[in-house]
Amino acid sequence: MELTICSKLCTECPFSAASPKGWLGPHSLEDVVRTQNNQSLFSCHLARKTDMTKDDMLSGAIKICRGYIASSTKSGITFDNGTDIAEGLKILQALVIEEDKEASDAILSKDEFINHHNRSFLEQEIDLSADEYNRRRGFR
Repeated sequence: MELTICSKLCTECPFSAASPKGWLGPHSLEDVVRTQNNQSLFSCHLARKTDMTKDDMLSGAIKICRGYIASSTKSGITFDNGTDIAEGLKILQALVIEEDKEASDAILSKDEFINHHNRSFLEQEIDLSADEYNRRRGFR
C-alpha cells in the first residue's frame, strides 16, 4: 500500500469552509460521513475517474483528499481501527499535521461539514450545465 495525498487543499474541496454549500457531487451526505466514521479511503474529487478502483487509491495512483484527512483530525478521528487502511491514513494524518498548511477555520469538522452540506436548506436544485457538473465531480 502506497497511499498518496494532495499537496494542498483544493479550492472546491467539500471539506473546505469555502466550498459551495450542499455540493457533494455524486455523493450523499450520509455516505461521506459514513466513510469518515469507518476510517475508509476518500479520494480527491479532482483525481477521481469513472473507472477507478480501491486499488487505484491503495497504489497511490489516485490521491487521498487532503481535506478529508484535515477534517478527520479536526474532528478527533485518529485512524486507529486496526486496519491496514487506517494505518496508512494515520501516516498521512501525521504528515498533514506536521506540514500545518491549513488554518483550522479553513477546514470543516465533521459536525461543521454536516451543517454546511445539509441540503434541506435548498428549495430547488442548483442548475448546472453538464460540463460544469462534470468539472465539479473532477472529470476533465
